Amino acid sequence: MSLIDFPNPMQWIASAKDDNQKRELINATMSALYSAQITLLWETGRKKLWGEGQALQRTAVSMYLTLSTLEQKGLIVLTVPKDLLDPNVLSLFQTEAKTK
Repeated sequence: MSLIDFPNPMQWIASAKDDNQKRELINATMSALYSAQITLLWETGRKKLWGEGQALQRTAVSMYLTLSTLEQKGLIVLTVPKDLLDPNVLSLFQTEAKTK
């Protein structure tokens, strides 16, 4: 037994009883990871740590906009800071999809 035990999402998924439960666990885990990453980048950028404030915040916005397509399909749920969703912030980006 270690001093600190971290949760192991793979054990959670392996212990799931059926495919629906596994899918829900995977979606919840990925949602939490992506939401945490976006929030970390946004808040670190706000604090201007490492002298890269605006770059980190723009990275957070681009991640959010890219992953929001998965959110619209119901595959993940993103929880992000409210000020990231400001229309003035989002209007600085343009998303284009290439078709074959």
